[in-house]
Amino acid sequence: MGNTPDVLSDATADVAFTLLLMASRKAIFQHKRILNKQWDFFRPTANLGIELKNKTLGVFGLGRIGFEMAKRCRGAYNMDIIYHNRSHNLQAENELNARMVSFDELLLQSDVLSVHTALTPETKGKFDYAAFSKMKKNCIFVNTARGGMHNEEDLIKALNENLLWGAGLDVTNPEPMSPTNPLLSMPSVAVLPHIGSATVEARNGMARIAAENAIAGLKGEHLPHPINPEVYK
Repeated sequence: MGNTPDVLSDATADVAFTLLLMASRKAIFQHKRILNKQWDFFRPTANLGIELKNKTLGVFGLGRIGFEMAKRCRGAYNMDIIYHNRSHNLQAENELNARMVSFDELLLQSDVLSVHTALTPETKGKFDYAAFSKMKKNCIFVNTARGGMHNEEDLIKALNENLLWGAGLDVTNPEPMSPTNPLLSMPSVAVLPHIGSATVEARNGMARIAAENAIAGLKGEHLPHPINPEVYK
């Protein structure tokens, strides 16, 4: 079996970073105010957002995409980087001064918690009401991995109870999301229709690598980008 590594890392990290900014400044909600003719006089304390400088980014699954997200947050906002992985990411520790922590520490310390791991039996539903309850009340939850990673009903409940600031989602469960989902009307929530890899460059790269894998397979050669390279041993 083949996959298409690396080519979508930047594109997906860009979407995660975009969702973070949109949720922090209630951007979609503010845009809807214009459409609904609610942009009237200046109200200095209405619908305020929060700033990100010097905050802490927590990454659940610091692989290629998580590393690119961490680079953006570090470079743009001087954010401290913590992460939870099965093993150390030495590149992130050396280049970004990232620090590996337990899952509970990740929940407790993150001002932004961004999910970038694979959906497995161990990670399915990992972010439930119990997890959201441990987060800071100003925390922004970002998921660009898989919708099954978070329990959507629990996320809605946690947001309604002000257990966290907001959420940025490029993935939902199910997909497509119902247009009546309460998340779509929450001021500090930003939802996109799973567009993480939707750039010309990323999709062209994915198509090229998929073709290279297919051609190699038809020729009986080793796939250049196998998802299970152990089969060649």
